[in-house]
Amino acid sequence: MIIKRISAAIVMFAALSAAYADGGEGTNGSDCRWGIGTSVTYPIASIYMAQLSYSLWSHGDVLAGYAYQHWKNDQGRSHAQTLLLGYRQFIWKGLHAEVELWPAYNPFRSSVDGKTYRGVELWMSVRAGYRFDCDVYGRELFVLAQPSVGFGVARQNRWPKMERGFNPIFEPQLIVGTRF
Repeated sequence: MIIKRISAAIVMFAALSAAYADGGEGTNGSDCRWGIGTSVTYPIASIYMAQLSYSLWSHGDVLAGYAYQHWKNDQGRSHAQTLLLGYRQFIWKGLHAEVELWPAYNPFRSSVDGKTYRGVELWMSVRAGYRFDCDVYGRELFVLAQPSVGFGVARQNRWPKMERGFNPIFEPQLIVGTRF
């Protein structure tokens, strides 16, 4: 049920964006419609990601990317191959809101019983932030400062001593990249 609602919301965002798409500029008046960035804060938690963005119109970007999650806690270690799918809506200048889905295949290695729990899981992040743009030697660079809240939506690979439910987690996010 929750996955259907999330899917419907993303389809609605995409449809609205396509309906208002313009053929001119990228977001915030940039001459560039494409962007690529990487998180400088996720590696602290052993998550490595690259994110590609495309400006559908002057106020919104669709997002896609890849992440490898290799985090560890007292219950074991994650080895998640993860896709990134999302949408960023600009509200005023660089101020924006964003939703991102992280569907992943995660063979989680449990330190509780030594077994590997394989399965698919879905994580969602809701962000608000600001994109700072600058021009360096003719290249458009950006920094996205995005405090966010992430939470699990669905999980197939429950391991021993895993908490029931999906508690929200604060995710300090800082992405650096370039537009082209």
